Amino acid sequence: MDRSILKWEVAGIPFVVILGSVLHFAFAWSGYLRPLALVAAVNESVWEHLKLAFWPSLLWTLMECRVLKIDARSFWAAKGFALLLAPILIVIIFYGYTSLLGRNIIALDIATFVIAITAAQLVSAQLVKANFQTVWLRTIGIALLVCQLVAYSAFTFHTPPFAMFEDPRNGIRGIPAVETLSPSGTHGSDSLDD
Repeated sequence: MDRSILKWEVAGIPFVVILGSVLHFAFAWSGYLRPLALVAAVNESVWEHLKLAFWPSLLWTLMECRVLKIDARSFWAAKGFALLLAPILIVIIFYGYTSLLGRNIIALDIATFVIAITAAQLVSAQLVKANFQTVWLRTIGIALLVCQLVAYSAFTFHTPPFAMFEDPRNGIRGIPAVETLSPSGTHGSDSLDD
C-alpha cells in the first residue's frame, strides 16, 4: 500500500503542474467567464497563483480518494495538512527570492511552482501513509482543509485588503471589471509579479 500511495502522489506532480499552468490562462481564454474565476487566476496577484496549486491538487486528491483504500477520515486529515504546504512554500520562496533580487524572474516563478508542488506531493505521501488515528490530528487536518476550501472559494470574489491579493500591475484586487482587461487577457505577463 505504501508504494501505491507514493506512486499516486508522484503521478500527481505533473498533473497539478500542467493543470495549474492551464488555469493561469483559463479565465482570459474563456472570455472572462465569471464562474471560472473560482478556480482560475483572474489577475497576477500572489493569491491568484496560490489557487493554481490548490484546485488541481484537490482534484487529484479526489481521484486518489476513489482509488486508494484508506480510512477516509485519516486520508482527508492528511490532505488538509498537505494541501497547505504548496501555498506556504510558494509565498516563502517567491517573496524570499524577490526580496533578494529586487524583482521577479519568470524562470524562478515557474521553478517555485514546480518545487512547491513536488514538495507538497511528497509530504502528502508521508502524511497519508502515517494514517492518523488520533482525534485531534484528524480534527485539525480536516479543519485546515475546510478553511482552505472556504478561503479559495471566497477570496477571489470578496478580496481582503492585503498586498498579496493585489495585482502588482494595476493594484486591482479580485476580478477586474471587463472594461479594464487588456485585449490580450488578464495575464499580460506570465509572472507572479511585474
